[in-house]
Amino acid sequence: MALVERNYTLDFLAGDRREKAIVQHMVVSLFAGILLGVLGALLSYGPEPLYGVYSPYAYILLIVIVGRSAAGFGWALLAGVLAAFGPLVSLLTVSILHAEDQSRGLGGSGTVMNLMFVTLALFGVLSYFTRRDDLWGDLAGGVLAGLVAVVGMASTLPGRPEYVPAFWPWNVAIVGVLMVGLVLSLRRGWGWIRSGLIALVIASADFLAAGF
Repeated sequence: MALVERNYTLDFLAGDRREKAIVQHMVVSLFAGILLGVLGALLSYGPEPLYGVYSPYAYILLIVIVGRSAAGFGWALLAGVLAAFGPLVSLLTVSILHAEDQSRGLGGSGTVMNLMFVTLALFGVLSYFTRRDDLWGDLAGGVLAGLVAVVGMASTLPGRPEYVPAFWPWNVAIVGVLMVGLVLSLRRGWGWIRSGLIALVIASADFLAAGF
């Protein structure tokens, strides 16, 4: 009986530690997003290429980290939403402060705001699924890297609302390095090849859809 009671106690303590770790993860996700958002709003007064590199890549990196380290699918989704809150507020602030510059912030569009929020939250979920060692993990890693490339190319390709001429060719190099870095860091073995091919297909499809 004493052994059974001791096991119950250990299970309770383990569950308590897990709950505390989850809460801490949520809090860190929220405040890290807010901190990056504040820094992004300040950088919007600096050189345009510097702000363009920081936003959205710093936000994407944060979402990937919190999603990958989440305790479960639901927690990954919640962490992604919390972490996306700070960048969203930052982009809204930048849109107000730089209303004449459509290449910064959200361009005054509620649709763009909603799409950005959903995309960032989706990055967190995809990052969580990259922990799997099967084809689903490869698919998640490839889709994640491909979507990151799509977001990056939005400010690189002429004709896009977010296009910034000063980014060429630096933004292209950053997009390529980030896409390759995500695939190599999130997948192992042959998985990185499958993920890389999926990412390449998505990026190529977006490139062709843009009329190039």
